[in-house]
Amino acid sequence: MSVAKFGRHIFFALLFCIVLQPAWADIPPPSPDKPTLVNVDLKLEDINDIKLGSGTFDLTAQFGMRWHDPRLEFEPEPGRPGPRVWMGARAEQQLQQIWHPIIDVNGEKGLSVARVYSLSIWPDGHVELREKFSATPRFDGELTWFPFGHLTLSLTLTSAAMDRRQIEFELGELTPKEDLAAVDRVIHGNWVPEDVGWSVSERTRMVHSNNLYPQIDIDIRVEHDFLDGVHKVLLPLIVIALASWGLLWLNPTVQPAFSSPRIGGTTTLILTTIALKFVLGRELPVVHYLTLADVLFNVTIIMLTISLLTSCLVAAVFTERGADAARSLNRVIGRLYPLIYVVLLVVSIPLFIE
Repeated sequence: MSVAKFGRHIFFALLFCIVLQPAWADIPPPSPDKPTLVNVDLKLEDINDIKLGSGTFDLTAQFGMRWHDPRLEFEPEPGRPGPRVWMGARAEQQLQQIWHPIIDVNGEKGLSVARVYSLSIWPDGHVELREKFSATPRFDGELTWFPFGHLTLSLTLTSAAMDRRQIEFELGELTPKEDLAAVDRVIHGNWVPEDVGWSVSERTRMVHSNNLYPQIDIDIRVEHDFLDGVHKVLLPLIVIALASWGLLWLNPTVQPAFSSPRIGGTTTLILTTIALKFVLGRELPVVHYLTLADVLFNVTIIMLTISLLTSCLVAAVFTERGADAARSLNRVIGRLYPLIYVVLLVVSIPLFIE
């Protein structure tokens, strides 16, 4: 075997051994033989702009991490037994010189913005890092019964570079959590909190890698405000339905001039319903399936169209066959219209909403 060929074998063997070893950061973790335990605190400060169309919400929170690094132990100065504290820009500069966890907001829209508040190092090597960050996470949830029903706002914080062989998360304190009144003050918009929970899990970050990365999952279950759904969606559609039924009471056999406001009023209601759906576009979810709001709007538009066609039919019968025939037809339409409306709703809701 030639020297060059032997050298290539040695090179590839060393490369293979290096690939099998876990990847370490430029500053290695405090414990080379076991994962570093990182205690995590989270304080929710603001949750707003829950956008159903894009499936995102805006979140601002304070984030705290505590871990032990024996390499940072020091002798305290006489009379100053407390920790060394760096704040703001000086804390960010100090972080460049020590090992610290880097957390990534998983599944967010855009990039989160983080600001370091303080870095504290105790004489025994315990480290505390406090940050404040803003992010726009995406949420997954079925909005079938919108404008009613529930939604789960999810926030997933994942270790950006170090897998479970190097770092392990421990849950500290999540605030607010048990006090739903305090959570309600954090959440802005037409949503009422029902439950807040968090847990630790693991996931792979790359398809070609089997390494598991620790992560923290925060789930906030909220319910859409019932009264908001009633007065924004349900009440306007009920008013439009009653108005369309009322227009059918105008009897063109008594006064032929009633045909014009009856047909024109129904046409106006159709355009009003379509315009209302566009105006409420920010409130209505854009999903690949029908929601309760979609069914209500669609049934209303269909029934308004039926009302318009029957009004034209009554006018045509009055012209062709006289008042008696038109009066009988108008009486039947006035009685059947609300019944058909209710039956169509009852059939459509379970048929189109899974």
